[in-house]
Amino acid sequence: MNISESLSILGLNDKQSAIYIALLQVGRGSAYAIADKAQIKRPTAYVVLNELIEKGLVTRVPRVKKKLYIAISPEQAFALAEEKLTVAKTKLPELLAMTKGSDTKANVLYFEGIKGIKQVMEYKRDEDIGKEFVGFYATSSDLPDELTEYFEEWNEKNRKRNITMRGIVPEHDSLKEYRDKDARHGRNMKIVPYKEFPSEVAIDISERIVRIHDYKNLQGIAIENVEVAKTMREIFEMVWSRVN
Repeated sequence: MNISESLSILGLNDKQSAIYIALLQVGRGSAYAIADKAQIKRPTAYVVLNELIEKGLVTRVPRVKKKLYIAISPEQAFALAEEKLTVAKTKLPELLAMTKGSDTKANVLYFEGIKGIKQVMEYKRDEDIGKEFVGFYATSSDLPDELTEYFEEWNEKNRKRNITMRGIVPEHDSLKEYRDKDARHGRNMKIVPYKEFPSEVAIDISERIVRIHDYKNLQGIAIENVEVAKTMREIFEMVWSRVN
């Protein structure tokens, strides 16, 4: 792999690669000097330089009369590419879901870590806007502070989305603060004794997605299938009808 091929991984075409390499070689320079070094016409160089600025690979030198340009270091360039890839990968579950074929085929996605818990809780949540989802909810003791703060944001976001909830929850001190805010956040919860339901794993069910949240081990699973979700809702309704 030559240098231009390696830069193509950063999303640069031939002209962008040539300008970036030329700018690295001159250190900093005018569009004229860079165009001359890259052997590219000056009007084209201006266009390409602006494209590289938009990509974050080139900046203008501030507070100089003559318009000069400078390239960020290759280390920074590849670090930027890695950061963008990391952000893009957060959408991988949604992209995979688009290839599931039909609603009869179960699409199962696995998430891990604090970021994974957030992802599974948000997975296609926009489909629940104005609707109700139901579930079995867990205790929340010994959670990382980041997750506790996120739950507050998540509940407030659901309120703004006009999403309501019905749930079965254990009676536990770690959940008292949530019970105090149930009315504000559109939650209707039935509380059962902790000794009967000492759950550390939460399950919520929408019209076609079952989300499983293992807070203790920081794992999440989303099962996307209409029939599975329907069956889980039927189980929930059966339990709901039997809890006072």
